[in-house]
Amino acid sequence: MNINKKIIGYCKNFYKIINFKPYEEDVISDRLIKIYQNYIFKIDVNNEEDVERIKQLDYVINKYIDDFLFRKELQKEILTIRVRKDAKDILKEIINSIIKIFDKYQEGTTRVIYISRWI
Repeated sequence: MNINKKIIGYCKNFYKIINFKPYEEDVISDRLIKIYQNYIFKIDVNNEEDVERIKQLDYVINKYIDDFLFRKELQKEILTIRVRKDAKDILKEIINSIIKIFDKYQEGTTRVIYISRWI
């Protein structure tokens, strides 16, 4: 099987993401989609960690397209990402930061619902 087809098989939302048309002024969305495409096609398919990371990234970018509040949050937070000078793979560091921003967003928006029992 072709490696690219295998990668697209892991990324369920690939075509939805690459066909997303942001507003003309929205430079961040356009670059984020390019980062997504560059990263998923350069991974090692035999490395389980890389495969899990592209699945997470696919989910996060899909959420970015669907959820307006997350889109605004990521656009604000992505401007503050700092990459160390001694980083071996800058693209991987950026992807890790994007996933961390999503995790932080999930924690902030997920509520714990407590149902008390009336006697």
